[in-house]
Amino acid sequence: MGINFIQPLFLLLLLPVAYVIISWWRHQKPMPIARKATIATIRSLLFLLLVLALAGTQLLTPVQAKTIVFVVDRSASMKDDPRVLSFLREAIGQKQAADKYAVIAVGAEAAVDQPLTLRQEVQPLGVDVNRNATNLAEGIRLASAMIPTNARGKVVLLTDGQETNGDAARQTRLARERGIAVEAVSLQQPHGDEVVLSSVQVPQRLYAGEEYGITVDVESTIATEATLRLYEGNREAGQQTVQIGKGNNRFVFSQKAMQQGFHRYRVEIEPRQDTVAANNQATAYTQVAGAPIVLVAEGHPGAASNLIQALEAGNIKVELRDLALLPKELEGYKQFASIVLADVPATSMTDADMERMRTAVRDLGIGLIMTGGKDSFGMGGWFQTPIEEALPVHMDLKGKEQLPTLGLQLVIDKSGSMSADARGADKMALAREAAIRATTMMNAQDYIGVIAFDDAPWDVVAPQSVTKLDEIQQQISKIQADGGTDIFPALQLGYERVKAMNTQRKHVILLTDGQSAIGDDYEGLLQQMTAENITVSTVALGDDSDRSLLEMIAELGKGRYYFANDAESIPKIFSKETALASRTFIVEKPQIPGYTGMGAWPTLKHTLPPVRAYIATTPKQTAESSLMSADDDPILTRWQYGLGRSVAWTSDLEGKWSPDWVAWGGNSRLWNEIVAWTFPQITEGTWKTTTSVNGAKGNVRVTMPAGGSMPQEMEAVVLNQEMKREVIKLKPVAPGVMEGEFETADPGTYMIQISQKNQGRVMASQTTGLTVSYSPEYGIHADGEKELQEWLSAGGGNQITKPEEAFGGTLPDKWDTQSISEWLLMLAALLLPIDIAVRRLQLPDQWWARLSSLWRLRKSTSADSEQQAVLSRLGEKRSATRRTREERIDDQKVVSAPLIHPVGTAGNRVKPAAIKNEQAKEKQEKQTQPDETLNRLLAAKNRKKSQ
Repeated sequence: MGINFIQPLFLLLLLPVAYVIISWWRHQKPMPIARKATIATIRSLLFLLLVLALAGTQLLTPVQAKTIVFVVDRSASMKDDPRVLSFLREAIGQKQAADKYAVIAVGAEAAVDQPLTLRQEVQPLGVDVNRNATNLAEGIRLASAMIPTNARGKVVLLTDGQETNGDAARQTRLARERGIAVEAVSLQQPHGDEVVLSSVQVPQRLYAGEEYGITVDVESTIATEATLRLYEGNREAGQQTVQIGKGNNRFVFSQKAMQQGFHRYRVEIEPRQDTVAANNQATAYTQVAGAPIVLVAEGHPGAASNLIQALEAGNIKVELRDLALLPKELEGYKQFASIVLADVPATSMTDADMERMRTAVRDLGIGLIMTGGKDSFGMGGWFQTPIEEALPVHMDLKGKEQLPTLGLQLVIDKSGSMSADARGADKMALAREAAIRATTMMNAQDYIGVIAFDDAPWDVVAPQSVTKLDEIQQQISKIQADGGTDIFPALQLGYERVKAMNTQRKHVILLTDGQSAIGDDYEGLLQQMTAENITVSTVALGDDSDRSLLEMIAELGKGRYYFANDAESIPKIFSKETALASRTFIVEKPQIPGYTGMGAWPTLKHTLPPVRAYIATTPKQTAESSLMSADDDPILTRWQYGLGRSVAWTSDLEGKWSPDWVAWGGNSRLWNEIVAWTFPQITEGTWKTTTSVNGAKGNVRVTMPAGGSMPQEMEAVVLNQEMKREVIKLKPVAPGVMEGEFETADPGTYMIQISQKNQGRVMASQTTGLTVSYSPEYGIHADGEKELQEWLSAGGGNQITKPEEAFGGTLPDKWDTQSISEWLLMLAALLLPIDIAVRRLQLPDQWWARLSSLWRLRKSTSADSEQQAVLSRLGEKRSATRRTREERIDDQKVVSAPLIHPVGTAGNRVKPAAIKNEQAKEKQEKQTQPDETLNRLLAAKNRKKSQ
């Protein structure tokens, strides 16, 4: 055991404390010595305790227990090796009772499977990790962080040594520097014959009619025969039967560019001998230059027919697609220059479609145009969607005060079946989001009420004005799914609540995914509601809902019926219903739009025809509104969104709301100008781009043209198939060459948009792609045993083979610290009242004298015992002398007895007075001798004390 100080400099305070105590002692001369000594002792101890507490005094004790963290490789190459669990159980069975252990699972990332524990039982590994890569370095780092600083720790890896990510050797060295040992158990896996299609190379940019070659690289551990197949998109474009040799092989397909646009080529190989099929395909991309193509999607047939005719008259190619046939991969949008949504409701598109379209505009530079109609903008439920983010207008009406007030009552099913649907979506969470989104669209003068029901209804939000929006949304967010379903009482309560709202318009939205008891008087209830101008819309969620009942309620309630097979559409339906209920979004007021002068479209400078109706929206802050209504609502607005451009036309294209515009001679010319403005305007980069995969990392390499200067700034935006976005800065690695890396642990397609910038402005861009067809875990690896030995040796780690070695071996000594500052302060607090009492209480001097005697007796126990022995011997000697003298006197009395008579023998007569004097002298000598000896001893004792 030892002592440590956290703040040892505070110990210097002992010097001024000693000076103060000594100065005080010298100035307190009149005080009795006993009292002065007592006060000095207590004060010295009190100050000592305080100084030690300030210095952070700690007791050090050696740590005996061990802390072992097992890092288990759970990547695909390990194939759930059963030896892992067996090793863990045997190793943990050898640990001491005080030893701790933990288990970490490692794939592309590391995760704690079992936290530090003392128990002897080992649970089966259960934590999920991405098994498409092996990042042992991350496992060592996490394990080191779990081991306390004062613990005797060790990290034990169970792996095949096939590391695809990170630097395990470096992390091993860092662990060693912290005093943490690193050991590894080699669990090599059997490997069979393997053929791997390692890469496909296509020219980056082509022209229509150009002939080119597609290069295919194959790596193999055996010699065998195989069939190569080439696909352009999903169409087979070529096939070869080839002989594959052991090692690296290269084959070429000859092709001719026939169709313009962005193309993906996929090559598959079918070898006769192989082990893993996951590594038998690879993909590459190319761009075939040509005229731009516009993708048009209609909300209903004929919604964009006038636009299509106008564009085709201007020699712009148009592709009309059904909403169900929109590209399901981001790369599919790259073949188009712009996208037009003609009166399309948000409920007809999935959230994934919206996210891909928004990403194509922002990161790939594709244009976007939305046109109006009864199912568009706010009326179509586009509020708070990814498409709204890309457009230059807000779907709600911001700053509009003179609007009809709306009373909205939401009746939401919260039964247990609302917890999740067949696709795993949380229906209750989406219903909460829908209700919150509806409240966001309302104004402060509107009223909202929310009822949740299962077997019985209850008020989540009592009818109130939408002024305390945060509080209302917080109450909605607390709705949880449980219980049964009973619709009629909830609808009846909703009627009672909404009819009490003092608003101009009143509407009820009923949402349920179940069925209810029949026989209730729905017809009578709905007649009462419609008689008071209360409308009812219903949403049937899923196939288990009572669709016929809900359809009947909507029909009798003069509202709308929705069937939502996909729970993700609920928020969009609620947004649409809120807009329809208010009826404030459609402005039916014939007028000639006012030209603001913004927007460089020449046709707008001519005399403009009137429009009869449009959908009210709110322009965004940086948008340019070229045409405005008399109520300052935008009719034609545009802006730049990321690399792309978007336009909002709030009237229709069919002519129902704008027949004069359709008949206007400048209509075709204007729409050709608008659509052309949305085409990608950024210059195509002239540099050469190559992409490759290195383990779990993707690499982008940009080579500038010969003689060209290095760009000031160059970045690449990487988008995976889940629309996750990663921005990487390209850095110079050689003259005229720039590179960057990004994560590719998950197999899939990665779209890469490379941009050259100057002071933040994009000067040129280029699009390419990279497809990771299989995990690096399925590639051809080097000797895992050798790899493991190399990085263990480089990092100072050791390899073990037996389970008992996990908790065995010697580990660096560690000390456990325990602070005693609090105890020192408590002792000082206890001494303080004693110090005060000694200084303040006036005790009699004889008390201090007695205390002094007791003090001296306690302090000089050994010296006093020695003096007592001397005094005892002196007393014994004195007693012996007294006895001798008494015997002498008795003898003299016997001898001198005859002399008592006046007459004796001649010459021997003794006088009585002389005898008496002699006796007195002897008595005085007997009294004086011991007293002088005692005085000398006392004087010596006092001198010793003074010293």
